[in-house]
Order: sequence, then structure tokens, then C-alpha cells
Amino acid sequence: MRSAQPPRWRAAKPLERSTSVVAPGKRAAIAALLQPGETIQWIGTPDLISTLRTQLVLWWVGLPWTAVALTLYFVGRISESWTPFVVVPGLVFVAAPFVMMLYADGTVYAITNLRAIIKHDAVGKKQTVSVPFADMDERLEILPVRPGIGHLYFASGMSTKLSNVDHTGKLAFREIARPEAVAQLLEQIRAQWKAGGSRTP
Repeated sequence: MRSAQPPRWRAAKPLERSTSVVAPGKRAAIAALLQPGETIQWIGTPDLISTLRTQLVLWWVGLPWTAVALTLYFVGRISESWTPFVVVPGLVFVAAPFVMMLYADGTVYAITNLRAIIKHDAVGKKQTVSVPFADMDERLEILPVRPGIGHLYFASGMSTKLSNVDHTGKLAFREIARPEAVAQLLEQIRAQWKAGGSRTP
């Protein structure tokens, strides 16, 4: 069960705005979504190594499955006609972590002066999710993945059919570096938005 991160994450080293290094094409993809007067305050991407590591558990299923299936084939326990049906599921499990890493590589996150944006432009799925500050949770949550990497949850009640939404309907920037600092920056930008008249896109 995920619990709200205690206030201590606010003590993170400040994160400067608009300084994250991302591919120019990804920055341009976010820029194309902006409305007049809207500016990028932070931009980032999932940590690909963390994405791969969290999916490697699938190998514990795929590798033994494939090994057993091939062994049964070579000793003549399964016919040639049935081999694809037995071997392919194992290969799917083996390949899945790399497919998920490619999917994450096509994802870019952004915080503007008006909203949070998650844009997917990857294998098998193209999708953009936008959440204005007015629709965000009052309290942000962080779920650590490994040192320096975590999920930053910022909106509830979202459709579970959307990417980056968990089974409870919570939306997150998943597997980002320095999630505490990003959360602190998001809080600051939201506060400035509220003080400036609360315009929504």
C-alpha cells in the first residue's frame, strides 16, 4: 500500500526550472502542446534503467518457461506443431522488459506554469495526458523505486485506461530522478499559479 510521503521530502536540494536534459525532439513535442502564455517550467523523462529493473521479474517466469519448453521439444515430448504455442509465451516474458523500456523511452513529462503534461509517443501507443493545477491533488505523494528515483503521484480519480495511472486511479510521473525536488518545484509553481489568478488552460 502506498502512503503519503512525510513532509521531510520538502528539504530536498532545490531543482532549477527548465534545466533538465532531454532530447530536443521531446522538448519540441511538449512545446507544440503549449497555449499562448504557457511556458515549460520543468521537463523530464523516466529513468530507463529503473524501468528495466522493475520489469526484470518477468525473466524469472520467461527464462525457465522457455528452457523447459525447448527441453521438452528436443527430447520429443512436444510435437513440432505444438512448439510455437509452448515456446512463444516464454519468449514474450523474456522480451517484455525491453519492450517496456522502449515504451518508457518514448515518454516525456513536463510541468508548465498551468498544468502537468505526460506525452507518450512510443511503440504501440501515442497518448497525451494533461492535468491542470486545479484538478491536482492537494497533497503530492512519492513512492521510492530506488535511491534517487521514484514515482510522483499528483492526481486522483483518473481513468485506469490511461498510461501512468495505477489501479486506484492515481496518476504519476513514473520513475523520475529526484522526485522530492520535482515535487517541491511543482508545489512552488502551483503556489505562484494560485497567487497569479488561477488561469487554467
